[in-house]
Amino acid sequence: MITKTIRYELANGIATITFDEQGSPVNTMCLQWQDDLDAIAAQVVKDKAQLKGIVLASAKSTFFAGADLKGVMRSTAADGPRVFTEIERIKRNFRTIETQGVPVVSCLNGAALGGGWEVALVGHHRIAVNHPKVQFGLPEITLGLIPGGGGITKMTRVLGLMAAQPYILESKLFGPEEALKIGVVHELVATPEELMPRALAFIESAQGKPEACQHMWDRKDYKMPGGTPSNPKIAGMLSVAPAVLKQKTRGLYPAPEAALAAMVEGAMVDFDTAMRVESRYLAGLMTSGVAKNM
Repeated sequence: MITKTIRYELANGIATITFDEQGSPVNTMCLQWQDDLDAIAAQVVKDKAQLKGIVLASAKSTFFAGADLKGVMRSTAADGPRVFTEIERIKRNFRTIETQGVPVVSCLNGAALGGGWEVALVGHHRIAVNHPKVQFGLPEITLGLIPGGGGITKMTRVLGLMAAQPYILESKLFGPEEALKIGVVHELVATPEELMPRALAFIESAQGKPEACQHMWDRKDYKMPGGTPSNPKIAGMLSVAPAVLKQKTRGLYPAPEAALAAMVEGAMVDFDTAMRVESRYLAGLMTSGVAKNM
């Protein structure tokens, strides 16, 4: 199946989803991509019985650039419900791809920023090219927005409430080696040509291992690193966090406060509810004047 922004190939039980937005130097979450992702997710479900694994790849020199900011510029307060529905639609398709009971591998040949990093986080196993120019991260706060494609929910569940803060609230970017060290990337390779062989090797090794086909937060024994907000130590640290943020933003930038709220509220509920909380906060920011001005 070939759409305008994504190619889907199924061979020997491996579904390869290659992001390749026509007429663009980078892959973005444009409206066409959102429609195409619907079709790809539906195809994955249709092919489930034949699947041994799924590979996410890019035909561009970078992996994925992120959201289509022109769409944000067009949004007004009245568009809130529509924007929320669009965000939820993207996440529903991500969820479909990552919950088919087969290993999903993200092959990160280049930068994955913002929504692009959220696409990368769909993979249970992430392999990156170890090059000094490759950058990952969630820079949305600098644009007056927050990560809303699962970035807040997933990074908080992988790293814990305290360790995730620099990456979410301060938009700290990181390279492949730091990604490996903090556990958000699992393997490094020297060249893009090594990505697919390593992905296929991982899929082969994961056969018959249910935990390799699941994200950590979907496992029964999952516990949030460092504890949830009900942990007295975490609660004490979180009680001063809003005041610290206010000092930095002087109350003029709503995005960091919305991100912190989404992190904390999301940490107190199940994964799917946390994802909806995140979507609501992003929809509110996307339809406000501050993000447009920034």
